[in-house]
Amino acid sequence: MLPIVRLPRGAALAAELAEGARSFAAGLWFPIGSRHEAPQERGFAHFVEHMVFKGTSRMGAAEISRRIERVGGYLNAFTDRDSVCVHCQVPAEQWRLAIGLLFGMVFDSTFAREDFLREREVIESEILSALDDPEERSHDALLEAIWPGDPLARRIAGDPGDLRRIERDDLYAFYRSEFSPSHLLATAAGPIAPAEVAEELARLLEALPEGGRERSASPRSRDVAPPVFSKVDAYLAADTEQVQFFEAVQLEAPFSEKDYYALSALNGVIGEASSSRLFLSLREERGLCYSVYSAFAMSPTEALWIAAVSAAPSALPDLVSETDEQLDRLASEGLSEEESVDAVSRLAGSFDVALDDPDFRMRRIARQVLFSGEADTAEEARLAMASLVPEDLDEARRRLLSGRGRARFAYGKLSRRDAARIGLSKARPAAPGHRDIGKAARRG
Repeated sequence: MLPIVRLPRGAALAAELAEGARSFAAGLWFPIGSRHEAPQERGFAHFVEHMVFKGTSRMGAAEISRRIERVGGYLNAFTDRDSVCVHCQVPAEQWRLAIGLLFGMVFDSTFAREDFLREREVIESEILSALDDPEERSHDALLEAIWPGDPLARRIAGDPGDLRRIERDDLYAFYRSEFSPSHLLATAAGPIAPAEVAEELARLLEALPEGGRERSASPRSRDVAPPVFSKVDAYLAADTEQVQFFEAVQLEAPFSEKDYYALSALNGVIGEASSSRLFLSLREERGLCYSVYSAFAMSPTEALWIAAVSAAPSALPDLVSETDEQLDRLASEGLSEEESVDAVSRLAGSFDVALDDPDFRMRRIARQVLFSGEADTAEEARLAMASLVPEDLDEARRRLLSGRGRARFAYGKLSRRDAARIGLSKARPAAPGHRDIGKAARRG
């Protein structure tokens, strides 16, 4: 296992030496996401993510960008349901610059009122752009249908009404409380010894002014309950050229590392890969759609798996029938040995390819630590993937598909009669304010 280094003020570091890499990646992670916000705080975490780029007591936004870009690096951030991350990647010799800039941003942002007002307009534009996107809107409606009223069904950025209610002082108080050194997980990967990274982080933490932030309460993420999953058969009519169709399954915790890897391999067989059953059947053999995929998101409390297809309204009956047939056949008959072997080989091989990127390594470490409190080394993770056997994938298949009802949902140009032909009833319109499980809200 990678050692978790305890740093001053309650922070922690998990870092990996990537010998031979030419770049260095670092991320500062906080376990506060959209699912943890109180009703009066909707959109706060994402708003804070934007504001940390607006300037510190020592430099403005333009200088922050200039310092990182003149060495060829980049800074970015994202907010998802469970966390906020501010991260960067730079040429390896610039690693101290990268960490210093990140620290200033997350612990010394000033939230100037004029920046706050300007950025509120920027975020509203971001929200409205998403509302113009049929794919985004269809995911909004899906989540509202399967998780009615649950915080997980909210848009990560909030909706325009939420945004207009946010006051600068309330947002700054939220930032001071939740973006505390005691909540910080730092992760890093590159050709720099983890001990050097830990030493630099400790120096920066100790130099922070006293202000009580390290004494803030325990992260809200510790008190999250799993959502109640609704196995709907529903549709929502919309003026779109194509219909977005989904099938979804929720799995309940607990989950082990092997569960994650087995489900990843199985997902490749079902719909993630271009050699998957859904892709070959729906697109290559029958020409029913252009876009088809499957994906899953796993947290300590639940995992949501979806299959998603975009098709012309006229193709929807055949598409739904074929999707159901493929998933039902997999549930009843299982995978062939060749499929299982190929899926494991693909998973381990794609992991090897990804390890060339320190940013991938940095994110992998963080996701594991935030999920379970520890992280494998890259070699341990690869061996765990490569050691999967067909029985492991078969157990994942039974857990996902056998004896478990699937939610079915369509969004688009669909009449009540056509929907009834495929067993779907009209859903309540989704309130504006939700987000695709596969897409975190990102700066810019």
